[in-house]
Amino acid sequence: MYIAFEDISERSKAVDVCIIGAGAAGISMAVTLTERGHRVLLCEGGDADYSERSQECYRGEVIGEPYIPLYGARLRHLGGSTNHWGGICRPLDRYDFTAKSAASETDWPIGRDALSPYYRPAASVLDLAPTPADQPITGSGLKRIYFSLGHPTRLKEKYAATLSESTTLECCLTANLVALESQDGKVTGATFKNYRGNYRKVQARYFVLACGGIENSRLLLWCNQQLNGQLIPQAGTLGRYWMEHPHATVGQALIFEPAALGLDEDYNVFLSPTAHSISSRQILNCGLRLHRMNAEATQELIDELADQAPTLAGRLRIWQAQGRVIHGAVLRAAWEQEPRFDNRIELSEELDELGVPRSRLVWQQSDLDRHTIRESMLLLGEYLCDSEVGRLQLADWLADTPVQLPTEGELAGRHHMGGTRMSLNAEQGIVNPDCRLFAQDNFYVAGSSVFASAGHANPTLTLVQLALRLCDHLESRLTQTA
Repeated sequence: MYIAFEDISERSKAVDVCIIGAGAAGISMAVTLTERGHRVLLCEGGDADYSERSQECYRGEVIGEPYIPLYGARLRHLGGSTNHWGGICRPLDRYDFTAKSAASETDWPIGRDALSPYYRPAASVLDLAPTPADQPITGSGLKRIYFSLGHPTRLKEKYAATLSESTTLECCLTANLVALESQDGKVTGATFKNYRGNYRKVQARYFVLACGGIENSRLLLWCNQQLNGQLIPQAGTLGRYWMEHPHATVGQALIFEPAALGLDEDYNVFLSPTAHSISSRQILNCGLRLHRMNAEATQELIDELADQAPTLAGRLRIWQAQGRVIHGAVLRAAWEQEPRFDNRIELSEELDELGVPRSRLVWQQSDLDRHTIRESMLLLGEYLCDSEVGRLQLADWLADTPVQLPTEGELAGRHHMGGTRMSLNAEQGIVNPDCRLFAQDNFYVAGSSVFASAGHANPTLTLVQLALRLCDHLESRLTQTA
């Protein structure tokens, strides 16, 4: 049920878990723990619906590569960015959890087997349709992959009854975390502030910070600064290793044998390099998306090739006269970014209206990032040509050496990952494999900020899997100390 901001201090005294942030991770955890009989306080800084006063807290600055304004890259109200996401999901590949030979920092302290039991429960939370198994494409070094492309679920709507009617799940809106207290390795209190300038302190047995892939870092940086490093004594990686999925239109292709890729049946086909290709080409993971052109656009591409490759163009016209179907395809891509220490969230000098320093994103793509998308496209181009399946035309910016990344257009997926990375020790990360702050026995972080590396798949499914895994961990602790 919803409670007033003025009441949260008194109501929190009997709370098992206080979850800060009501997005995909926060809501899925709150509902799951409540269903298991635990008392949960869910604190959301925004309103029930979009409001400028809440969204304004997301303003920040970007240093480095051109990027989406931070104000518009996420949503700050009940349901978080699930209010505008597209519902596209797939799990990370098994090899995304291991160190890739081109970048050892891609290694996770857990493997995919640790998340596999949570695939079906997470798919149920997100209402994801089952997808076929990946299919290697013989002789290509690529595999055909599948995403769940169903209607995107708005979690605040799906769980509206639970949020409003449950007697053991209490939800407080406009409750913005501004400070934490810690003593003897435990967080003893969290201070929240509303937009009228009122403060309330919350107590709980366990706390979970689930405010997103930028805010988790910003809030921990601020709270740790106020506590003179007591919250996270080894904070060298806090905010660091921040990652995105760069997105771009990367070329177009003529496909002579559409059945070889599945374009004879589907308008959109997704491909990615195999584990062997990733190793042999010294690249990171990449998702290539082929969108079938209409007949007019395909013919324009054939005509364009007439000037560049007259012999090929002649063959194409003969095939067309014989009734052979040739498909044109626009190629888009989303690729894995190298986890780099220098890419980071930090605090700016400007404060938001709640008195918290705004975020500053320092973000650059590396030579390996550029190498990854170029080699992935060359891998596809070589297969098309060598197997006489088609021909590839690289986007102009990819054909240049060195690669000059686009400075406008889609740029990235709004997938904010890293900053509070998971690791085996406090020198290399912020949370342990259970998503707990190393120096605090009862404080956890949920969401994609704990990702050690990114793969190429959209992060929502994986972060919900991690959140449900954290629910099992917390339940074990709650049961042991009941």
